Amino acid sequence: MSWLLDTDVLSQPARRDGDALVVSWLEREKDRCYTSAVVIAQLAYWVRSKEGRQRKALQAWLTRLIDAMHGRVLGFNVSVAHVWAEQEHLLEKAGRRMPVEDSYIAATARRHGLTIVTGNERDFSRPGLKVFNPFKELAKR
Repeated sequence: MSWLLDTDVLSQPARRDGDALVVSWLEREKDRCYTSAVVIAQLAYWVRSKEGRQRKALQAWLTRLIDAMHGRVLGFNVSVAHVWAEQEHLLEKAGRRMPVEDSYIAATARRHGLTIVTGNERDFSRPGLKVFNPFKELAKR
């Protein structure tokens, strides 16, 4: 099984209060982990919201992360766009639309057959999506 990491999970190693179980899991699973360019955009925005030394340290972390994930940052391309359009149409008919950024991440995961790794089960619990919440599941072990 391969994973698509959401922002809340991928940011754990950079957080002062990062979840140690999640950080360990990320290290073990790193070769099977992918993320979305949307997640990278969210992380870049988060870094820019900081100031001074913290911002500089987070920028260095983000640069290392992007380098480490070379070839595993999935873009929003034409094939993902078609998955997104169908997904949005079905969710709109069901009255269950998602936040736009999350819908792009979900379409990317669906297109590539990946399980979304997130603590945000509420937004990602939709038909056709596989979700793994490491904050909850790893604490059970």
